[in-house]
This record gives sequence, structure tokens and C-alpha cells, in this order.
Amino acid sequence: MLNLMDIQPGQCIRLTNGVTGEVIENAGDGMWVKARFEAGDEELVFCEDIAGLVSPPVRARA
Repeated sequence: MLNLMDIQPGQCIRLTNGVTGEVIENAGDGMWVKARFEAGDEELVFCEDIAGLVSPPVRARA
């Protein structure tokens, strides 16, 4: 199980729909992170939409 409290800016996540993004902010509430995606979009991502961390990290394009 992924603990969102441990996710740091700069880490990359994979969503349940297969999209990857770079975490740019962690709200610190264990529920939400803000991520930047390949198209440059920034979105809040809910914990249940995160499948896991991408390893090794793949940086999203700005």
C-alpha cells in the first residue's frame, strides 16, 4: 500500500489509468498530491487514483 505522506516533490507517480506525472506538491493530508503531467497540465490527484510510484523516476515534460 502506498503511503501518500511519504511522497515527495520530484517523485513520479502512475495513475490507475496508466498516465504518469511528476509530483510537484504534497498537501500533507494523506489524500491529495499536485502533479504535473506530460502536456504540462497541473492537477490535484486523489489517493485512490494513484496506482504507485514509477521507478526509476521518469520526469514529466514541463
